[in-house]
Amino acid sequence: MSVGKMPRHAHGRLVPAPWLAASAAVLCVIRCLLGQHHELRSPLRRQLPLAFAAAGRTRESGVSGSSLQHISHCSVRRAAEEGRRSGAGLWPELFSWVKGTGMDTSDIAIEVAPVDLAPGELGLLAKAPLEPGDILAWAPTSLLLTKAKAIDVWGQAVESLQDRMAIQLLLVHERFVRKSESLWSTYMKTLPRFDGDVSGPSFLWDPEEWECLEGSDGYGASVQMHQYLRDEYEELSSSLFADDPTAFPPEVFTWPNYLWAAGCAASRAYGDDFDGTNLAIAPLVDFLNHRSGALQLTRFSNGIVAYAHKHFEVGEQVWVSYGGKSNAQLLTQYGFVDDNNLEEAIYLRIGDHLEIDAPHKEAKLALLEELLERPPEAAILKVALRPRDWDAELVPVARILALGPDDVPPSTARDLLAAQPPRLEAAAWQLLGNSLIRRREEYPASLGEDRRQLTTRGLSERRALALKLRISEQELIELALGQVTDRHEAAKAQMLGTAEVEQR
Repeated sequence: MSVGKMPRHAHGRLVPAPWLAASAAVLCVIRCLLGQHHELRSPLRRQLPLAFAAAGRTRESGVSGSSLQHISHCSVRRAAEEGRRSGAGLWPELFSWVKGTGMDTSDIAIEVAPVDLAPGELGLLAKAPLEPGDILAWAPTSLLLTKAKAIDVWGQAVESLQDRMAIQLLLVHERFVRKSESLWSTYMKTLPRFDGDVSGPSFLWDPEEWECLEGSDGYGASVQMHQYLRDEYEELSSSLFADDPTAFPPEVFTWPNYLWAAGCAASRAYGDDFDGTNLAIAPLVDFLNHRSGALQLTRFSNGIVAYAHKHFEVGEQVWVSYGGKSNAQLLTQYGFVDDNNLEEAIYLRIGDHLEIDAPHKEAKLALLEELLERPPEAAILKVALRPRDWDAELVPVARILALGPDDVPPSTARDLLAAQPPRLEAAAWQLLGNSLIRRREEYPASLGEDRRQLTTRGLSERRALALKLRISEQELIELALGQVTDRHEAAKAQMLGTAEVEQR
């Protein structure tokens, strides 16, 4: 079989680059985002959090912009000593490289070119009409950047590392050690440098740029993820790098280079699931940009492939879905905000926006733990754009917390999944509305003020992205408050109707 022909049996859909390249479970994300890092026996085997902070500020972790060991854009710029990412003339060289690897290119009807997603961004454009089911792009196993390739270089020294970490080391090695001798040398020239060429994931930003995110769910994530990576790098430096400086030359395996590799892994790697199983960077495929409603990728026995989900005209940008992600996730992980994001969400924290108070405090704790299947004292709750998505967790939590002195707590949380008597429903919706107002108060400026700031001339791209995120989240809060108010008023009206019936 030619390497360019896809076999018919798929190994399953791929999860496109969950937070920092899909190398942790969602629960680990949530804990990290709240400043509750759980240490494993060997920190080098730790999973890296996936997504975004459910907080407008860093929390209890002792992390602050002033205390972080950050690097400047100049330091990152010094890390890019060869090759530049450019739209002009990029595709012929890249295509020649792909073809030269022996890959069958007969199915490829796209090209890499600049797109209007954001300044400096590249994407894939159709060179011929494409129909649903046509192959957009694919990468054979031989071209994937994986942990297995890192083991080929360093052997047992990297076998215990998480896939993401091994891939980051491989990126540094191929770009800065092997350089032109690397199999991926041409591909490396197409990768962003994050030195002003593109915005980049917000965990790469400077502390003053993080301040623009204050109040958003992306603020704490960006700060904590940067610090997490810094701690990870320091540990590698004192163990793996120190043990074998010949294999890991200190002048190459620097913090700027490692952070660059982390940015690439975060925004370009794919795994089979949210745990990052079989994590890989797929050259050419990784130029596909995100659009909600497109298809995700599929792994076959000999590579990774993306299919068209609709008809594309010549010159039209082709898309893949990165999965259901909020704008905080998209900005923190990829460096962009989707103005029409149907998966937008904000988060509420028990303890900050929602309180577990008397009466029935012990019963409430037990019901919450049963419902959430995690410790409730510092749980975070998703407020999705679609109110129907609130029914499984958010609304039942509000009902539990709203239990009053005249209510008898049920024996199981399942009893609170359905609508309750009007008095409890009204109390639950009022409680939820108050929590949304508390969440809104965390932003340093109002929705109107942020909208006006966004129209200011001369805004940097990163500041504009931060404002777009804050605006998107605040717009969702306003929509959610409208829904909550309507539900509260309906419950109150039902209460009055019930009272009138009882009086008769």
